[in-house]
Amino acid sequence: IGGAESRHRGIELNMVYSFNEAWRLNVAASYASHTYEGSVSATGVNLAGLDIDTAPRFTGSAQLNWIISDERSVELELVHMDSYYTDEANTAEYDGHDLVNLRYQAKLNQNWYYGARITNLLDTDYAERADYAFGNERYFVGEPRSLYVSVGRRF
Repeated sequence: IGGAESRHRGIELNMVYSFNEAWRLNVAASYASHTYEGSVSATGVNLAGLDIDTAPRFTGSAQLNWIISDERSVELELVHMDSYYTDEANTAEYDGHDLVNLRYQAKLNQNWYYGARITNLLDTDYAERADYAFGNERYFVGEPRSLYVSVGRRF
């Protein structure tokens, strides 16, 4: 929206906690308010005080890492996207989503390793992005459960 004023306030958290040598928890989260201030949209809607569309208030992730040995590790991850308005008038809303991912990595030898990851482990229906455009709600569909296997070499 050309010439619109906005206000952004929030707080971020990043934490790492080691339970012991084998278990570690990483948490990253953000809570923020993104609002229009004294603006009018191109369609004549008074936006003052409304949330900026496609701007969730809360996002975050947590990873629980298990270091099985010097050669192998597993990570379980939870990713959260809060609900948000998809239009500037705050009349349409995306519900948000929670995703679970699982990763495994192991060394083959000093230089080679292999790994596997399953993204969207619970096969959740979600949108990578949702908005309102051209008079319609639009959802850019996220990937279903997917398995990736990798082999790599360190130089």
